[in-house]
Amino acid sequence: MIKAISNMIIRQKVYLMQLLCLLIFSPLLHAQDIVVREIPSLDKLPVNAIHRIFQDSDGYMWYGTFNGLCRNDGYNIRVFRSDLYHPGLLSDNYITYISEDHDKKIWFGTMKGGYILDKATCRITPMDLQECSDKNVFTINVTRDGSIWVSMHGVLFRFKADGTLIKRYKTEYNHSPEFVYIVYEDKNGDLIISLTRGGMYKLNKDTDNFEAYFHHRDYMDIERIIWDETNGYYWLGTWGKGIVRFDPNSKSPETQYIPQPLPVDITGNATGAIYHMVQDDVFHYIWVTSWKDLFAFRITKEGHLEQVDTSSFLTPGNKILYEIYKDKDGKLWVSAFDVESFIIDIRDYIVQKYPLPDLRNQLKANPAINSLCKDEDGIFWFSQDRYGLCIYDSRKEKLKHYSQCQGTRNLPFGDVTNIARSYNHNWIWATSYGPTVFGLSQQNMEMKEDVRIELGNVTNNPGLITSLFEDPQNNLWIGTTTGLFVYRIMSATLESIPEVSGPVAGITQTADSRIWTVIRNKGIYRIEQDKGIESYPFDKDFVCIDATSDGNLWMGTTEGEVLLFDPRQKEKLKDYSFSCGMKGDIINNITVDVYNHVWITTNQMIKEFNPRNGAYRSYSTRDKNFLLTRLLSKAVYYDRKGEIYFGGISGIVSISPTQQLESIPEQVTTHISDIKIMGKSIWDDQLKQDPINTPIRLSPNDQNLEIEFSSLDFHNLDQIRYAYRMVGIDNAWIYLNDRKNSAFYNRLDKGKYTFQVKATDKNGLWSNEVTEITIHRLPAWYETWWAYLFYTLLVMGIIGYSIYAYLKRMKRKNDEKWADSAELVKMHQYLDTKDSISTSEFAEIDKLLLDRATKAVEEHLNEPEFNVVSLAEAMNMSRSTLSRKIKVITGKTPLDFIKDIKMQHACRMLENKTATVADVITALGYSDYKNFTQSFKEAFGVSPGEYQKQIKEKKEESTHPS
Repeated sequence: MIKAISNMIIRQKVYLMQLLCLLIFSPLLHAQDIVVREIPSLDKLPVNAIHRIFQDSDGYMWYGTFNGLCRNDGYNIRVFRSDLYHPGLLSDNYITYISEDHDKKIWFGTMKGGYILDKATCRITPMDLQECSDKNVFTINVTRDGSIWVSMHGVLFRFKADGTLIKRYKTEYNHSPEFVYIVYEDKNGDLIISLTRGGMYKLNKDTDNFEAYFHHRDYMDIERIIWDETNGYYWLGTWGKGIVRFDPNSKSPETQYIPQPLPVDITGNATGAIYHMVQDDVFHYIWVTSWKDLFAFRITKEGHLEQVDTSSFLTPGNKILYEIYKDKDGKLWVSAFDVESFIIDIRDYIVQKYPLPDLRNQLKANPAINSLCKDEDGIFWFSQDRYGLCIYDSRKEKLKHYSQCQGTRNLPFGDVTNIARSYNHNWIWATSYGPTVFGLSQQNMEMKEDVRIELGNVTNNPGLITSLFEDPQNNLWIGTTTGLFVYRIMSATLESIPEVSGPVAGITQTADSRIWTVIRNKGIYRIEQDKGIESYPFDKDFVCIDATSDGNLWMGTTEGEVLLFDPRQKEKLKDYSFSCGMKGDIINNITVDVYNHVWITTNQMIKEFNPRNGAYRSYSTRDKNFLLTRLLSKAVYYDRKGEIYFGGISGIVSISPTQQLESIPEQVTTHISDIKIMGKSIWDDQLKQDPINTPIRLSPNDQNLEIEFSSLDFHNLDQIRYAYRMVGIDNAWIYLNDRKNSAFYNRLDKGKYTFQVKATDKNGLWSNEVTEITIHRLPAWYETWWAYLFYTLLVMGIIGYSIYAYLKRMKRKNDEKWADSAELVKMHQYLDTKDSISTSEFAEIDKLLLDRATKAVEEHLNEPEFNVVSLAEAMNMSRSTLSRKIKVITGKTPLDFIKDIKMQHACRMLENKTATVADVITALGYSDYKNFTQSFKEAFGVSPGEYQKQIKEKKEESTHPS
């Protein structure tokens, strides 16, 4: 027991020594070369734990989880599983393996059988695994001849791409059924398989059987095989023995299998259990996932492996990892259980990071770099917010504050607003809040003051300093909130430029030695060396300016505009905001590099923009590997040697301008990733035809159509943009913002449409490759040809009937006119006669005339002014005609006719015991009592009062008879 413990302690010491040697002598992986990135859309998975990763021939990423098969297009996840929406789709949702055949069908295994997914229609069919159809599918591999090899316990199936079974092979070792780890095809087309606990076997093409292949008793569990093309041998990943170099051409059996150092974890313990293994395309390191963690090994000149330190990009600590998979772009995808799965991104370009640990320790807070530059000795000068001016030697990780230097400790550098380098002298120009510019230098990290410029010496209102620019002619141009100044360095003289007034936002110089400055909300000013000044008024809130070598000026505004001013077109500004993908954020800084690329800085983004071809690359503070979480407005410095430095929250980064943006646009294929009708994917119903290559048929009730698309570039999603149009609806291409990948249409009219979509490449250049799909919106019943035939016949019937009715009506009107003309003759005869006509026809007219006249009088009983003239007007007759007809019919004059009607009404009213004579007089329109009484007496022979008395007596007699 004591001996075992002693041996264990010795082994641990040996492992610790190995780890120490590893950290000291192994070459470091630089974080700027290798970074860890999140997998896009990982949060949309049904479960975060992934154990299988696969990329198909189109570029889609497929994940195997214990809750279904998942397809990732970079923006969205589509899940294939049995659930309440798709009951019985799979017999088991635990996905064990994923592969693709030459017909672009996905073959995947579960714990209870295997399935084939047709990507075009999303139809899933089970594999013909005979009596093993409900058993665990261990591996699936596809060889160059198109065969699909499916491993299960004790058997290896070989299928054609159409699902036809070719042959089944027993996989046994010592008469015990085993799984096949991998079916490996070498460069000569020979097939090698490895069995669990059974070593490697090679297919004899003559006998079509597998035969033992270089068995070694120590290396029988071989999980992975990698052919090293550079060195000409194999690397084998084993279960329990780590990585082994294998050379089948070696003449000596002892050198066929060469064991390599076991991976050593953070605790100093070694592990030999290898899950998966790949070799990257940049460093050619061997990367393995093991029982403990992810490890990387470099290959020495002698052909041995040396573990390399991954702590600069990979969080130290043991992790539960599964697969490591290399995609088409050479990125390494790592599936994990206890942490989120991630991508190892090996980049060609470098973003150098300066996290400033010494400053962080002093502040006990995040660095916040307000302004910066670098002197000719490579020393950083920068201002830390609320701390002041510092110098920093990045090579020695040495930092010094201005208060720690004898020559600057008494200067007002607690809050420095501007820092600029002097290229004619070894000075640094610095300003604080105030009208003073200081010329500083350092030697052996000791700062001192060399020059002091007081703007108050030449003006009473110098303002606060906003900009510094030193030209090659030894002039320092100083912009303030009130105007522009120039300091002649050689003569040490200061001048104001009175023609330029207002808040100066930036200063630059063009190749013709002209100085240009922008004034906020005022315009652009050009200053010649002979002091000639010309202004170009523009009402823009400029914040920065720089110039390209062709003399064009590039400016940014507070409204997020990127503007070009060509001095040859003096009255125009060209807006490039959309061309370089701006979103309206304030432009903090614009810098032009040696390639005439325009570097645009906002608080959250840096864009390198090539105006000649529209290409751009973005660097976002959202990227966890970028170091900076926010960029600050004046913390930009271009050293004119190939590096641009950016400061902000968390430190400083530098980026090297490259000519990659000068490249020809890549031909990017845009894939239709989903089509949704009324919010439901058309693939949910397991289609019978490929909707991409056949017209998509919409019913009349399918009102909402959404089309999603992706270029499947998982590593440059922030760079990719899309444009689409529906031919026949959209007059021009519709350009989408970053991270937008869908088009929506509502209520398409019936007919056939062509939907087109295209994408940019990773440099922002538009591809010429356009993806098209055809959409056929079917007509409703009322839009069909027979419905239109019915409409035509109906309209023709209506028109025919209308014509018939019109002709009939016209005939009736003509007949009526003829009849009316006869009646008119009779009416003239009736009105013109002075005697009564005894015919029954005319007697009826007499009655109608009297009734109408009586009604007219009764309607105006209470009007004193109603007379014969009024009655004639009411009857629409002349007075003479009315008088003649009334006289003929009644024998009375019209006046008597009116009076008789009124008297009859007077009688009826007086018969009412409650009515008084006065009431009757008022109701009948008489003006006085005497006139009414006289008329009544002439008509009835008694006065109104006597008539009323007689009526009363008659009523009493009838009530009390004698």
